[in-house]
Amino acid sequence: ASLGNALAADKPLEGVNLRVGTWGGSWVKVHQKYLQPQMEALGATVTYVKASPQLNMAKLIAARGSDTPIDVMEVSADIVPEMRMAGFLQPIDYSLLPNIKNTSKGLHTGDLVATWVTQEGICYNDVKLKELGIPAPTKYADLGHPKLEGRIQIPDIVSGGGRPAVAGFAYSYGGNMKNVSPGIKAIANLKALKFWKRGAEVLTQIKSGDIYAAVIHAGWCVRAANAGLTVAMAHPIIDAESTGIVKQGWMGVIKGTKNAKAAHTYLNLFISAAFMEPLAISRGVVPENLNALKNLTSDPTLKKMMILDPAMIAKMLRPNFGEADMSVWHDEWNRSVSR
Repeated sequence: ASLGNALAADKPLEGVNLRVGTWGGSWVKVHQKYLQPQMEALGATVTYVKASPQLNMAKLIAARGSDTPIDVMEVSADIVPEMRMAGFLQPIDYSLLPNIKNTSKGLHTGDLVATWVTQEGICYNDVKLKELGIPAPTKYADLGHPKLEGRIQIPDIVSGGGRPAVAGFAYSYGGNMKNVSPGIKAIANLKALKFWKRGAEVLTQIKSGDIYAAVIHAGWCVRAANAGLTVAMAHPIIDAESTGIVKQGWMGVIKGTKNAKAAHTYLNLFISAAFMEPLAISRGVVPENLNALKNLTSDPTLKKMMILDPAMIAKMLRPNFGEADMSVWHDEWNRSVSR
């Protein structure tokens, strides 16, 4: 019995299969490299449910009345109101998250933990723009330069960057979360080559020369630079108070999970500096772990593409998606942009 107890203490999550909802591609590979081995060392197996937060939420909706298909999930700011309204999140047990002490204060909501932000803006081919005599963009309106017609990409509203882009354009053109018409009209008038659904499409088309600029988060510009492309990042002036726009990333434990302890263990590992720093460097996100954030300024690519000063980050627009009626947003988009 004592040997069994010792093994149980050594592998406290023995027999648990933890299902983690997160993005696929290179994003999940960082999870697999840094977090999965630590969970396996505790006895758990990890299954990644790879999809956007919107699609993973659809899986939760489809599974109502039966066992939940996800235990712990990455959630983007734009679907937080819908996740709460649907009752998919359970209260966080902060006693199980010792790493919470190193994260930004004032962001813990009771049912979600703030993990990182993306900095949404304009990634552009700076060499090409100089060659064509196009000034470097400083605001969204600069994408209307005649020489950029048919040479830009904008995120589709259903993509990860779509709702933050609509919010950014709305505020830039005098609207707000309850009135996005000015922003959607401005997007429709830009004559984009296409509306991207996956960020990788942007990198492909910048590389091929089909586009010269795209509305996308700085992480993709970091990846483009690391791939040898000549790019720069503009954090657009939104209004007198705000320059740049952020999309908050969150993580929550799904209500009804039978693996709540393992879910909290994973969440605690996720918000550690040991994970947040390599995630930030490779994916170009800004960590909420303050120790990880301090270490990023030594990376020249991140320093060039991203705003890393906490005082400046605080001045970036942080849209409150709880004020938005998404059905109205999508109706207006479909009428103006998708026609």
